[in-house]
Amino acid sequence: MKLSIFKNPKFSEPEVILNYSEETEEVNKLIETLNSLNNTIQCFKNNSNFNIKLNDIYYFESVDERSYVYTKDNVYECKEKLYTIEETFKNTSIVRVSKSCILNITKLKSVRPFINGKFEATMLSDEKIIINRHYVSAFKKKFNI
Repeated sequence: MKLSIFKNPKFSEPEVILNYSEETEEVNKLIETLNSLNNTIQCFKNNSNFNIKLNDIYYFESVDERSYVYTKDNVYECKEKLYTIEETFKNTSIVRVSKSCILNITKLKSVRPFINGKFEATMLSDEKIIINRHYVSAFKKKFNI
């Protein structure tokens, strides 16, 4: 892959143009990464609304029919259901790992086999998340294992 980077003061914001002759796994991963930079989700905490960038999110979790967004330092509530979040961000770096959890693979520190065909993911925040065996194949595909 050839990469060209140009700094030009006439641009008010960064612009990325991707030229390719055929769609490859490498190209798809690059598109996925670029898409995740601009995606946000509306959340709230303490009666205040926040737009959280997908790139800042470690994982989403559903507890007692409420959805939560976990970042490095905060936990926010979100009105979206997990299946809606999964559909909205389907071509990004998130992957469903259990009925109640979706994680952002860009925030993974490590993954190891666990009991009964499950995996254990350690996030950059050192939190541990269990990847249910039902979701392992989708996780492996997304994570290229």
